[in-house]
Amino acid sequence: MSVALSTTTAAIRILEDVDSDGCVDVCDLNAIINVILNLCEDPAAIAQADVNRDQLVDVEDVNAVINCILFGSIHELRTGYDYIWNERVLPQIHISVTVDEWNRLLDYYDADRLTKEFIKVDVQYVTEGDTTFIDDAGLRLRGNGSRRRPEGETGEHHMSGFTVWHPTGFGLNFRKYHKDSQHTLQGIRKINLRYFYHDPSYVRELFCYRLLSDFGACVAPRDTYCRLWIHVQGDTWPAYYGIYTMLEPIDKQYLNDRQDLFGSSDGYLWKCGQGKAQLKNVTDADFGVDNDETPYVLKTHTDEFATAKEQFNDFVLNLNTLSDEEFASWIPTVCDVPLLLRTYAVVVAVGSWDDYWNNSNNYYLYFNTTSPSQYQFFFIPYDLDNTLGSSRNVFAITDTGRQDPLHWGMDERNPLIARILKIAPYRRLYINYLKQLVDGEQGLMHYDASTQRIRAWHEMIAPYVPSDVDKDNILADLPSKLGNMPLYRLLEDTEQWNFFRVRTAVIDSIPD
Repeated sequence: MSVALSTTTAAIRILEDVDSDGCVDVCDLNAIINVILNLCEDPAAIAQADVNRDQLVDVEDVNAVINCILFGSIHELRTGYDYIWNERVLPQIHISVTVDEWNRLLDYYDADRLTKEFIKVDVQYVTEGDTTFIDDAGLRLRGNGSRRRPEGETGEHHMSGFTVWHPTGFGLNFRKYHKDSQHTLQGIRKINLRYFYHDPSYVRELFCYRLLSDFGACVAPRDTYCRLWIHVQGDTWPAYYGIYTMLEPIDKQYLNDRQDLFGSSDGYLWKCGQGKAQLKNVTDADFGVDNDETPYVLKTHTDEFATAKEQFNDFVLNLNTLSDEEFASWIPTVCDVPLLLRTYAVVVAVGSWDDYWNNSNNYYLYFNTTSPSQYQFFFIPYDLDNTLGSSRNVFAITDTGRQDPLHWGMDERNPLIARILKIAPYRRLYINYLKQLVDGEQGLMHYDASTQRIRAWHEMIAPYVPSDVDKDNILADLPSKLGNMPLYRLLEDTEQWNFFRVRTAVIDSIPD
C-alpha cells in the first residue's frame, strides 16, 4: 500500500517521502529502519529519515510514515517555520515557572552573569486562535551586553507583589528535558527571545534579517515579533515583558533546514566574535568549545575539536598567505562568492559597524565537511541591532550612513572581504548588489519600500510596547542612545538625516 503524491504536493516536499521518489510506501519505512540500524552512512539520507525534524531518527519517524500511508497524514517541509516566523501575526508566549525554579535562575545569574544554566518552565504559545502547550521546557538567559538580571538586585530572591522586573534576553529549548516530538513547537526545538536593548524604533534587527532574506542572502536566520509574559507561580498576575522578537537559533536544526544550500548539514559550525575574530594570526588560545569568551567557538561536533581546528587553520592560512593570483583561484573553490558578496552588501548597506570587516565580531562560519582541507565555507551574520543609523566611532567608521561601502572596515586587520574585492569581477558584482538594494524600482532598501514596511510593523506592535518591566517604553523614530549620530531617522524624510536617503546617495555615487 502506498500514497501517490500529486505533482503539486510532491513539489512541496513531503517529509514522509523519505527516498524522494514521489510516493510514500514501504520503501520509505525501509529507509528509516536502515538509519536506525546504522546501515546507512549517507548524511543526506540520514537527515531525510528524520521525518518529524526532532533531531532524532526513531520509531516516531516510522509512525509518521505509517500514518501517512494509512490516513494520508503528511508533514510539509517548513510548516513549523511558516507557523512561527510569520510577520503578519503577533503571537503570544506565556511562560509559567515555580518560585524555586525562578530563584534558581536568579542565583545562576549572581554566580555567573553569562550563565548558560537552564531552569524548567511550562510554555503556552498562542497564535491565530491556536494554542500549543509544552510542559517542562528549558529556559535560560541570553545576551552579552544586553543581558540583565530579570528581577531585583544581586542576592535577592523573588518578591511577590514587590517585584522590580528587568528586560533581558531568553532562550527557550523545548526539548531540553524531554527528547520527543511533543516537546517541540511544530518541529521547532529552540527559539531565542530578544528584547530591544537600545533600539527605540523596535525594527532594526528584524528589518536587516528580512532584507537579507528578501535579497536572496538565504543564510539569514528567521526573526519575527511576539509578546511575552512570565508568570512566577503564586503571583496574582503574570509579568508582561512586552514586545520581543523570536529569533531562529543558528544551530544544527538551522543547518538541517538549509542542507540544500550548504550541500551538507554535517560540518563544523563556528561562532565568531568577542571583537577578536579577525581570521588572521589565529592561535590555539583563540579556539574554544562552549566558551563564548574565545573568538572562535565550535558549536557542532565538539568531540572532533582537534580536526575542526585543523580545518579552520587551513582556511585562515590560505586566506592570509596565498598570493593574489593564488587567492583568486582558491576562493571560488571554497566559497559561493556571489552569495557571500550578496550577504555582505546588505551588512554594509544597513550600516552594521559591529561586524566582521570593521569590528571582528558577530558572525558564524560554517564549513560543510569535516575534511581538514576539502570544504566550502559559508558566512552567516547575526546580531544586527547596531544598524540603520545607530552609529559609533569604531576603527574605520565614524558615520555609518556616509561611510564608503568599498572601504567599510579594517582591510589589513580583517582580510576576507577586502581580498575578495581586490578581484575586479567580484568588486563589480559587489557594487552591483549594493545598487540593487537601493534601487527605487526593486524596492528592498529604498526609502519608500523601507518606510512602508516599518510603518506596518509599528501599527501592529504599538499598542503592546508598554510593559511591566519598563513602563516608560515608547516607540520612537530614534537611533540607539549609545550612538554618536543622534539625528539619524528612519521615517522622517530629510535628505541630510534620513538613513535610507543618506545611504542611497552614498551608494549611488559609487562609480560603476
